[in-house]
Amino acid sequence: MAAFTVLLVAWGALAFGAVYPWGYGALAAASLIAGLIGLAGSGRRRVPPVPAAAFALVVLAILVQQIPIPRALLERVSPETAVLLGQRDIAFGALASAWHPLTIDPARTWTGLCLVASLGVLWLGLAAALTDRLVLRIARGIVVVGFILAVAGIAGLASPSGKVLGFWQPLSHAAPFGPFINRNHYAGWMLMTVPFGLGYLLSRLTRGGGQARSWRARIAWLSTRDANVTIMLALALMLMALTVFVSLSRSGIVCLMLGLVAFGWFAMRKRARRSRRVLTVAGVLLAATGCAYWADVDRLGSRFAEFHSDRSGGRIGIWRDGAAVARKFPIAGTGFDTFGPAMLAYQTTDPDEHFEEAHNDYLQIAAEGGLLVSLPAVALLIVCAREIRRRFREQGDSAAIFWVRAGAVAGLLTIALQEATEFSLQMPGNAALFCVLAAIALPPGRSLPHPRRACDEH
Repeated sequence: MAAFTVLLVAWGALAFGAVYPWGYGALAAASLIAGLIGLAGSGRRRVPPVPAAAFALVVLAILVQQIPIPRALLERVSPETAVLLGQRDIAFGALASAWHPLTIDPARTWTGLCLVASLGVLWLGLAAALTDRLVLRIARGIVVVGFILAVAGIAGLASPSGKVLGFWQPLSHAAPFGPFINRNHYAGWMLMTVPFGLGYLLSRLTRGGGQARSWRARIAWLSTRDANVTIMLALALMLMALTVFVSLSRSGIVCLMLGLVAFGWFAMRKRARRSRRVLTVAGVLLAATGCAYWADVDRLGSRFAEFHSDRSGGRIGIWRDGAAVARKFPIAGTGFDTFGPAMLAYQTTDPDEHFEEAHNDYLQIAAEGGLLVSLPAVALLIVCAREIRRRFREQGDSAAIFWVRAGAVAGLLTIALQEATEFSLQMPGNAALFCVLAAIALPPGRSLPHPRRACDEH
């Protein structure tokens, strides 16, 4: 199960983020299989009921967007949809009795719904089946995949051909880094992996030399195999963080810095001894300073100075157009995964280029889903946040597992911060990693009673 999960995550990243049909089709199938295996192998443990119900409401809301309804009802529920469909489809405009779903592009909505459903099954299946041993194995495997991606990204700097991995020519405008078509999406993948890997590193330190009480015991620990693996893990995480700086993704750099500072502060509070707190702060500062130095401070400064002069500064205009769409389709939205087609009619920013994403996933959900999808999505986030908080307050995990789960939560929060200015989670490969971390962070459902024991008690 751990190997299959890690391979699934690796495929999502190495298949150029799984942005092409051959990539996300295989990823969706693998996610569905992994989730079903997790559900079947969970034994007496069950899926967390409240998050599962909240997720089912999100899927149901997207399905409602696909139900054909009479034109008269469509004009009442979403009049702007009827107007837009009349402009795009001559037959619909001519027939007063035409039927059509609430979504303006049913094919795209079906594709998005299939991805959401398969990744949701992966999330719930893993949440039900994960054990402490599986969590540690998956964490180790994901860090290995992250190291491979970091090496690929550094290697790509030596041959700047504009092709992904040196051989794949993107089908549209791109700024590739590593196996990803866009450097911001590569940074998004690392924003989840670096904090998660840092939690795994603290987990190893908790189980290894970090528990030694004397300096002599700690020095002796440095000669063990466990110490060698831990040191290699720390170097791998340093390289992974460095590639975010080298990629020159502004959102990635800022969010990574904020995420590391927040996680360092959290780790410092959990450290009982003052010496360990000092070492934690020193480690975070040293890592950030080293990454900035090796990435070239002047180069980073020049990149951030471009914000007001290049097209990235047009995000405000894109957000303005996205907000206008959300206001025009307040009840049911334009349909899941239809922001691109909607922009063909409502985009006013930079008419020479078509923006298929809002560069703010929260705004895009509001535009595509309206209240119909947005309210269940917000409810899902609230429910999951409450369940995760409850798990940490109960303090039922061992120290090693605690740090891995804390790293998973830090990765989720860091990518959530980037989603305010990017759309990394629209890459299916990134979304798959997000679901794995969410499954690790989420407390599993309570174990079902043994049938024989239940009969005896009755």
